[in-house]
Amino acid sequence: MEILIPKKNVVMDATLLTAVMNCGQYLDLRFNHNWIPMSGKGNPLDAGVLVHLILQEYNLALINGQNRIMAINTGMEAGHKYYTTESTNIPTENVKDDRGKLKEVGYNYIIQTMEQYFERWKNNSWTPLTAERVKGLIAYEDDEIRVLYKAKLDLTVDTHNFGISSVDYKTMKQRRATLSLNNQFRGQCLVAGTQTVFIEKIGWQQTLTPEEKFTREPINYSKEILIEQMSIIGYYAKILAQWQEQKYYPFNFTFCDKWNGCIFRRVCEANPSDRQRVLLESFIVGEEWNPGNDDDDSTTD
Repeated sequence: MEILIPKKNVVMDATLLTAVMNCGQYLDLRFNHNWIPMSGKGNPLDAGVLVHLILQEYNLALINGQNRIMAINTGMEAGHKYYTTESTNIPTENVKDDRGKLKEVGYNYIIQTMEQYFERWKNNSWTPLTAERVKGLIAYEDDEIRVLYKAKLDLTVDTHNFGISSVDYKTMKQRRATLSLNNQFRGQCLVAGTQTVFIEKIGWQQTLTPEEKFTREPINYSKEILIEQMSIIGYYAKILAQWQEQKYYPFNFTFCDKWNGCIFRRVCEANPSDRQRVLLESFIVGEEWNPGNDDDDSTTD
């Protein structure tokens, strides 16, 4: 008589996948125990959340039949409400460092930037279909494991030139090239069932023209690449399942100094018996991680 062994079911998103690739200890502290900095989201993420909210409510208003002027007002009102009731790291005005470089983005400048954004794309021909929608699919399955992969799509649109595409918003202080080797972008294409994702960049630079600050860059993936990505997801999902079963999350010291340094570096540098104290000095337990959220920037802040 054949004994059937139940498959392991794993839920992943781009953030968890990247964490498995980077460091087991980081994944354990951030996503199993939900430690987050006491300082909160930090200005870059808080400002990004505000912009996402403005655009979410703007696009939802368009989808629900409002005209463009009304939709812009709806989005701006939602942004103001977030700033006054939820944001913790957005000053009223920009804050600059000793060299005059932008250190923290202020609320008034965010609103000014979004006004420029709406003017920049006033002749936009895209038709929004969904906004801030979390979708999932079974990205990998074999005799051992089944992986539900989830992603949040900032926007899906009918571009009328490229067909249906997903759009990912990125706010940034500096111009930088977009890399296609990105779990988030590939995953968005997988769950959206497309081969193209547009990276919509919203820059905080004060010296650039609107055409330079606000760009839409398509990333196209072949079917071969997306099939390969599903194999990558399956491989790392098995590693994650093994860590969970063994309750051991290995260190990866090559990750410690990446992206301006891992937020848990001081914790790992401490003696094992002292790590709980170090955690309690700078971190609090936040909400349980929700796969598909894709808003965690702990490795880059």
